[in-house]
Amino acid sequence: MNQSSRIRRISRGVVAITIFALGATLLRTAQLKTLPPSKLIPAMGSRTSTSTELAARGRILDRRGRILATSVVGYRLFADPATIWKRGNDKIREGLKSDPQASFSSDPFADAAASLSTVLGKPAADIEGILRLRADDRYIVLDGDLSELELDGVQGLDIEGIGIESKLVREYPQGSVAASVIGKVGFEQNGLSGAELSFNSKLLAKNGKLTFLRDVQRNVLHIDDGNFIPADDGSDVRLSIDVVLQDIAERRLAEAVREYNAGGGRLVAFDPQTGDVLAMVDILRSRAGWKEITTDPSRKIDPALGRNRCLTDPFEPGSTFKPFVWETATEIGIFSPQSIVPTPSAGPYRTSFGRAIRDVKYYGPVPWRTVLVKSLNSGMAIAGERMSFEDMQHKVVERFGFGHLTNLGVSGETAGIVTAPAAWSKYTQTSVAMGHEIGVTPVQMVRAFSSFCNAGWMPQPRIALPVGPDGRVLPTVQTPVIPANLAFETRLAMEGVLTEGTGRKAQSALYRMFGKSGTAQLPKPAGQGKGYFEDRYVANFIAGAPFENPRIVVLCVIDDPDKKKGHFGGSIAGPVVRDVIDESLQYLGVKPDQIPSRRAAILSSGQDLPVDAKDRVAAALIFTDVAGNEDLAAEYSPDVPGRSQMVVVAQSLPAHPKSRSTSATHAPASSSKSNGTQKTGNKASGVNASSKAKSN
Repeated sequence: MNQSSRIRRISRGVVAITIFALGATLLRTAQLKTLPPSKLIPAMGSRTSTSTELAARGRILDRRGRILATSVVGYRLFADPATIWKRGNDKIREGLKSDPQASFSSDPFADAAASLSTVLGKPAADIEGILRLRADDRYIVLDGDLSELELDGVQGLDIEGIGIESKLVREYPQGSVAASVIGKVGFEQNGLSGAELSFNSKLLAKNGKLTFLRDVQRNVLHIDDGNFIPADDGSDVRLSIDVVLQDIAERRLAEAVREYNAGGGRLVAFDPQTGDVLAMVDILRSRAGWKEITTDPSRKIDPALGRNRCLTDPFEPGSTFKPFVWETATEIGIFSPQSIVPTPSAGPYRTSFGRAIRDVKYYGPVPWRTVLVKSLNSGMAIAGERMSFEDMQHKVVERFGFGHLTNLGVSGETAGIVTAPAAWSKYTQTSVAMGHEIGVTPVQMVRAFSSFCNAGWMPQPRIALPVGPDGRVLPTVQTPVIPANLAFETRLAMEGVLTEGTGRKAQSALYRMFGKSGTAQLPKPAGQGKGYFEDRYVANFIAGAPFENPRIVVLCVIDDPDKKKGHFGGSIAGPVVRDVIDESLQYLGVKPDQIPSRRAAILSSGQDLPVDAKDRVAAALIFTDVAGNEDLAAEYSPDVPGRSQMVVVAQSLPAHPKSRSTSATHAPASSSKSNGTQKTGNKASGVNASSKAKSN
């Protein structure tokens, strides 16, 4: 072997040994960084760090997927007072070293507060006070939500002991719309009110966490198994609320509350076919010179923190309760729509136990239908006397869900106020027949009223839409409460309320509506005596539309209006309901009804609407004879699809079919049924209330 070959072989060996050694070194280095031996870890000292991975709280959406509440990245300003004081004094000492003769009067807390004040817009004295009060703390929050401008300003300051950390903050893109429904979250993103509180467990996010060993340069050396917990974002909640309908309702109610100088107002828009709450509004206002009956201190802190009185505060409905009594009395055979009721020609009517019942106007004996149309207290009292206590307690109050939670799924709901059976009296019997001595919530009222719209079925109300895996809204549960034909008869009578009764001001030029007005005196709160105010009222109106296939029910309650400006439900709450229905149905794409002006004139003249849903031809002849209008007569002909379908449904459904479910879409009344009956919530204990009130 020559010398050159030997040199090449040695060179290759050296290179191989060098590569091997280098590889071993790199491998050991990697091993030490990722898997340090047990003996090495203690020697490294305590160098454990924890990193937090932010998780986003679930979004709140409206029924069409528009964002009502979401989480966005924000910034929090924190301070380490101990560091501010130490570093500040260190600078003073360093200054004295360089210039022993210099005079230093600086105070670290005062200096820091002065600099922060110019950026945050807060008094320097307030910031300094916080720093001094917690001088030994290592972490205090000075501002939980920095604006972009404040963020830039703080970053430009040279203050040791001041830091900025990112966080997730709650943002409400729709502003104040539906604030009382959506609610609010607290400092740590936990729900405090509204949907944020009611669905907190679903919306709540869980931050992730990473725990690791690090070197002095803060480089990650080792992560043990199990020391990484990934972030878990909260789930979205889709509400039944439609933000456009909510805006319509808020705007119209606010206008009425201001116009009538009222203490507040409530409004619920409801889909009678699905049980969806489409809009829910609650307004309270303070008035100069008034001793307000209803207050809510939480609203002064933030409107979103106030209680939702549509669910929490019962009101005495007055005459809006009468349709439920009217239907029941008709169903059990006390009266038929054509029966003549012996109401007085001059008042008052005296009950069998001597109670005086007054009407606004005395008509003498009238048909049972007219008792509802004209809202005659005497006629309802007569019916109440002829009904048993059990009829009123169970077939009216309990059957329609009054005295029971609706189980809407929102925190704070109450069951209303119903006189306990042990305290029930003849006085109670006649009071409840007129809508007094009973307290109902707005949500209870729209739920019960929906049974007149939906062939006798009462839907389970919901504010959150249950969504299946495919993204479709799941069906709602409905409960049969009254015969379909009587639901239609009651609806027909309530159309007369708007055309010839107490609801004339609520008539729509676009849609055939049906509804009822109510006016009741306000009960005195604790500390202001017993009984009722003589000159303070609650006015309310409830209606549904369109007549043939109701798509919406709206209840408006005007709390404590100024009597000088008006206080009757039909005149001040009725127009609000009409406007909300008109705007809402147009937004939903519901084609307006054909309402000829001649027909409106006939109805306003006092001509009764037909009370027998089976005899449509006869009804058509009546209108032809009076109006001489063949098109008008055709509207009432069984050949008209919309009208004839409703008649067939009303006649073909059994009086008490079993429970059913319908999808969130507006299915026809003849949709399929399922077995089982859905029961309502827990029965509430009742209280006995005085019934000195009047109704219209």
